[in-house]
Amino acid sequence: MTSTNPMRRTARRSIGRGGGRGGLGRDGRSAVGEKLRDAREVKGVDLYRVERDTKIRVKFLAALEDGDMADLPGDVYARGFLRNYATYLGMDADEIEEEWREEFGAAKPVMPTIVGPQPMTIHRGVVFQRSHLVIAMVVVIVLVVGAYFGYQLTRYLSYPTLAVSSAGPTMVTVPIGTTNYTLSGTATPGTTVLISWNGQESREAVADDSGHWTYQALLQAGSNQFDVIAKNLDTNHASQTIRLVVFVPTPTPSPVVPAVAFATPADGASIADGKVTVTGTGTAVSTVTLTPTYLGAPLAPGATLPPPTPSAAAASPVASSSPSAAPRPSSSGSPGPTPTPAPEPTTVAPAADGSFTLSLQLKPGLWRLSLAGASVQGVQTQTVARTVTVPYTGVNVTLQVTGGAAWLRYFVDGAAVGQSTYPDGWQVTVVGKKSFCVVSAAASRVYATINGVQYGPVSQFGGTHLYVDVSGVPKNVNSC
Repeated sequence: MTSTNPMRRTARRSIGRGGGRGGLGRDGRSAVGEKLRDAREVKGVDLYRVERDTKIRVKFLAALEDGDMADLPGDVYARGFLRNYATYLGMDADEIEEEWREEFGAAKPVMPTIVGPQPMTIHRGVVFQRSHLVIAMVVVIVLVVGAYFGYQLTRYLSYPTLAVSSAGPTMVTVPIGTTNYTLSGTATPGTTVLISWNGQESREAVADDSGHWTYQALLQAGSNQFDVIAKNLDTNHASQTIRLVVFVPTPTPSPVVPAVAFATPADGASIADGKVTVTGTGTAVSTVTLTPTYLGAPLAPGATLPPPTPSAAAASPVASSSPSAAPRPSSSGSPGPTPTPAPEPTTVAPAADGSFTLSLQLKPGLWRLSLAGASVQGVQTQTVARTVTVPYTGVNVTLQVTGGAAWLRYFVDGAAVGQSTYPDGWQVTVVGKKSFCVVSAAASRVYATINGVQYGPVSQFGGTHLYVDVSGVPKNVNSC
């Protein structure tokens, strides 16, 4: 079939004749095509590689090398492919285009109003291959490892920070009796805060992610010194020590007042055998003194305990309890028996715990027991007292001669005990288990006190004899 493209027909005729105005190369091939092919082979690439790099299809590249204009698109595109291919191979695009025009007799193009695709400098496109991915991963790993080691190095070289919220230029004073105190503050997150109290072993608190830490400390009365540091246990780096002193005031103690107190016997107790054991406690005393005082006859059953005052000795607490059948005791000119002598005061030193014990033997009667103490400095305590009764057992009789000498004879439990003429003022006290009897020719001068009750002279019972047994009722009898 006859071609309608004059340029193609001219090219083919030129090639067929083995020469032409443009000058054909060896074997009737295009001289420009030969240069392109030689440059490509020197570069060491095939047409398929050129296609990938320049995006020019293989058949157009082959047509350029073969000088086959029939397989090329229009003149504008052909020149564009030619210039791009020459540039890719490192050749002068303008020179190649000029030679191509001379070879194929193409007219010099008139620049169109709308410029078509311009030759562009071909840069080798970026083609991502597996090796590129491996390199990228290695780079990423190197960056991550470098960042990690950089962080660790910075962390290793840095020192933790520390702040104590309660710390100030002066000590912190808390109310009297405070036993707990909360230490708090901030530090580098994750560091260990060590709190040492009064030089004792350190306690630990850990700063949280926000850097805050707290510690509940126990306080003692007086000054409490806390030394606080923040420490990185991995690097052993520590912050500067912050010292905080928390002061707990102590109340001013009241002066100790010396005092003594009874434990036994109970107030108003009845001591049958007269053996009294006094126990108690003393406060701030070095000695305790017990003083017994005789107040009078023992209380009769049912009688009311009188106030523990010395005035009780002058009263007759059992006067109203005298037997109604017996003569009334004499109240005018009737001498009383000589007061019962009291034991001497006894002094002891309290034990280490302040306790003390005192023992004494009391005769029948109503007694006031008084306790008083003294400190080492000689400060006396207030006196405390209790009243006890030692009841009569059997028959207790006191005889007294008053108004002149008198002869008398007396019996205890039926046996004669004494007989004589006794002078004025003579006195005797006897105790019988069952009975007592006295006879006197001068019965008006012999006075009797029976179980603490004063009955006056023996003569008032109507004779010269006076008898009494355990019933406690005195009477006149014919004989002892």
